[in-house]
Amino acid sequence: MVIIPVDAHLLTLTISTPEIVMRPVRVGRETRMQRERIQRTREIQTQRSAASLTLSFMEVNKIFGAADIEFRLRNTTSESVEAPKGSEALDDEGFLMLAAGFPMNNAVSLLLVRSFAGSEGGASKEKLGVCAVGDGSPDTALAHEFGHLLGLEHQGDIRDLMSRGLSAPGTPLTKSEIKGARASWLFQRFGGRPSEGSR
Repeated sequence: MVIIPVDAHLLTLTISTPEIVMRPVRVGRETRMQRERIQRTREIQTQRSAASLTLSFMEVNKIFGAADIEFRLRNTTSESVEAPKGSEALDDEGFLMLAAGFPMNNAVSLLLVRSFAGSEGGASKEKLGVCAVGDGSPDTALAHEFGHLLGLEHQGDIRDLMSRGLSAPGTPLTKSEIKGARASWLFQRFGGRPSEGSR
């Protein structure tokens, strides 16, 4: 069994918007109203926790167990970041903007946000070892993004974990996906040998 450690970042997206307000100002004996520009900040916080992630990882590992791979939650941190493009929901472009700030460091980097816009419920960047999912994304979306980090490409069959849309819960890996995952750089990075790909 190859253990792939994961550092989870529970993100709060902060959205700052400028606003003009009128403030009273004393000038001698008079009080005048003066316009002032201020920044209002809203926070969009993920509802995920280490406990809920542990349950999700159990489901993900039921899928990847067929390839003798286990994703293990190593660390969980809570962080605030400026929302890309000032949006409450992270999309593919926003993910790429954030991903560079959370590169893999001896563990896969998982970004968790309140909402992810897109049909797959998440995104990944294999080269950086980073993926992201939203609170409403099912466990198969997390497994799908981990699959991309293992070098697996999209497949056309809706019953396939790597289909472009969301797959059904418990969707198993195909034989070719098992072979591909075992041949990946990530598998080898954490001690797997490509020769283990033949079953």
